[in-house]
Formats: sequence, structure tokens, C-alpha cells
Amino acid sequence: MKRRQKRNMMLLGLILALHLIYILAGLGLRKAGIQLNLRWLFWNLGLAFMPVALAVPAYLLTSWRRHWGPISLGLAIGWLLFLPNACYMVTDLIHLQGSQLIGGNGVYLQSLSGWVRLIYIVGGILMALVDGLFSTSLIHQNVKWRRNKVFNFCWMSVISLLCGYGVYIGRFLRLNTWDVLQPKTLLLTLLQNIDKFTILFSFMLAAFYFAAYLIFDKLMRSEPHA
Repeated sequence: MKRRQKRNMMLLGLILALHLIYILAGLGLRKAGIQLNLRWLFWNLGLAFMPVALAVPAYLLTSWRRHWGPISLGLAIGWLLFLPNACYMVTDLIHLQGSQLIGGNGVYLQSLSGWVRLIYIVGGILMALVDGLFSTSLIHQNVKWRRNKVFNFCWMSVISLLCGYGVYIGRFLRLNTWDVLQPKTLLLTLLQNIDKFTILFSFMLAAFYFAAYLIFDKLMRSEPHA
């Protein structure tokens, strides 16, 4: 248990360091003349980090007390509400339109600023995804029945579906996590916007997140070589 906690905290430190480097790199690129909309990038990355900010204290409290209490449960609920923000950034690839990376004849253009912009945005998306996967792993590690394969599959399927649906809500309905504070309005909006696309899109993102977590969880469970 102590080894796992140490490993988790080391990974948390690495994630924090990478976020700081990413922010500083963005400011440096902007100063160098690279066109980057840092406002939405930093905002979305900040929201993507919220699941980590909520999962870490929930994980530590539960590990310390050996059970889920009111505070840790409240933090876990908050984690679940913010979790879609981590997967949401995958859809931010649409912001690459107009980057002028491909010419009219189908030849890739040697536009350094365009390629730097692509790598920087993709880097932010990957960090956001790791935020979500890491936070999910922390919560999962303290789930009582995590050793039961059937329970694990059902639990992760539900989490992935809620995450996928949350991305749909944010991208297409333009709702935010804090809209849960207006439950009646939120429920009405959701019920009025259920169609075939809603279901298929949610399942597509859910499958993506489920597969990504399977890989991440496998890596987290692997023992480091001596």
C-alpha cells in the first residue's frame, strides 16, 4: 500500500510539473509570435485538472481512514461531475482547422508555426486525458470491490458512459459542470436533447475512455523493474 501511495504521489508531482512546463511553454511560444489561443487552452486544461484536485484528497482520506466518509464521498461526487472535462479536450482537435498545414494540392506545408500549434494543442489534450485517467485510477484504487472482475467492468462501463455523455453535454449543449446547481433547468434541457446522435456520440467517447483506462490501469498495476 505504501509503495502504491508513493508511486501515486510521484506521478502527481510529475503531472503538476508537466502542467507548469506546458503553461510556461505556451507563454514563450506566444511571445515568439506563434498564434495560440491560450485563453481557451489554459481554461480547458484547468477544468481537466479539477478531477485530479478532487480525487487526490478523496484518495488520501479513504486510504488513511480505510473507508469512505462523508467528505471523501463528497469529493468523489465532485470528481465525477468534473471528470468529463478531462475527456472533453479530445474534441478540441477541431481548433486545428485553419492551421494551413495542407496545401490545395494535398501536399503538407512546411509551416513551422502551424506544426508547433498542432503539437502544442495535442500535448494539452494528452495531459488532460492523463488527468482524467489518473484521477479515475485514484478513485478506483479505493473502491471496495475493485478485485471483482465483473464489478470492475460494470463500474468502469458506467463511469465511461457518464464521461462520454458529459462530453456531449459540454460540446453540443454548451452546458458546464456548475449547471448542476440548476437541476430542473438542466434535466429539462437534457430530456429535450436526446436523439440517435446523442446516444452514438456518448457511446463512442465512452468506448474511447474505457479503452484508454484499460491501458493506463495496466501500466499503473505493473511493477517497476529492479
